[in-house]
Amino acid sequence: MELALSIIQILADSPGHKPVGVTEIAGHLDRLGWALYQTAHRLPHATGVHAVAQPLIREAAARLGETVNLAVRYEVRMVIIESCGVASGLKVETPQGVPQPLHNSAAGKALIVDLDESALCQLCGLRLEATTDKTLASPKALAENLVACRRRGYTLDNEETDEGVHCVGVPIRDHRGQVVASLSVTGPSQRLAGKKLEEAATCIRTLALEISRAVGFSGATTG
Repeated sequence: MELALSIIQILADSPGHKPVGVTEIAGHLDRLGWALYQTAHRLPHATGVHAVAQPLIREAAARLGETVNLAVRYEVRMVIIESCGVASGLKVETPQGVPQPLHNSAAGKALIVDLDESALCQLCGLRLEATTDKTLASPKALAENLVACRRRGYTLDNEETDEGVHCVGVPIRDHRGQVVASLSVTGPSQRLAGKKLEEAATCIRTLALEISRAVGFSGATTG
């Protein structure tokens, strides 16, 4: 599906609809991430959420001194559609427009935070890819983690995607209460921990509620 999207985009962009050969298509396949980024932006909920979230993400990144991300779910993956980091110092880069797993990042977990073990099995399969030794590699372990996340009010990535990186995330909900996007803060584990992590969680929980209410959500919290 991802490859097909990229090829369709290349063919559509061909000047005068002239024939495009296999070699030329192959040379353009590094545009896959951008094609998905554009597709994610065309999702019905993404445009409104992105418009509200964009200035708030910049403010939060400046306030926290860490990278703040906005992500949406695209089929069985997630795509970051906005990311704002600090201008200087040690920071964690997060790729925009590149499909990533849902199960091992705080942003991804926030997108599936409402799912139980059965739904996770259907969505992600019975075996989840492990990128570090802390990755939750089964739907059962992930479901138990999400229960704790719901109680806490935010999701966590404790070096589950990359060693030395922590991430905290929260869902954004629409007028039906459905999760349509997520906010996350990513930073080095030695810095984004303890009180700093709690501060980041509080900040993005407030922002997620503000964004959610702007698109029709009426609840007291999105977590």
